[in-house]
Amino acid sequence: MIDQDPPPEPTWTFRRVFTYAATAANSALLAVIVLRLQEGETLRWVALALVGANVVLATLYLAGASVLDWARLAAAAGRRA
Repeated sequence: MIDQDPPPEPTWTFRRVFTYAATAANSALLAVIVLRLQEGETLRWVALALVGANVVLATLYLAGASVLDWARLAAAAGRRA
């Protein structure tokens, strides 16, 4: 067998970059919204929505299918067609 480096996905590099970038974008959006909004009730709902988005990102980061899983599914689907 040829000794190969492991594929990049098991190191979760893409997931980390995507999750951190999306979380930073959500935080930046929250900062802009906080600076512009004066109504407390509206601000509360926007903040809760962005917190919920970060929870979804964290869940996808930890429990989502890897790129290798998606590639295997696509390959299996291609063999059946």
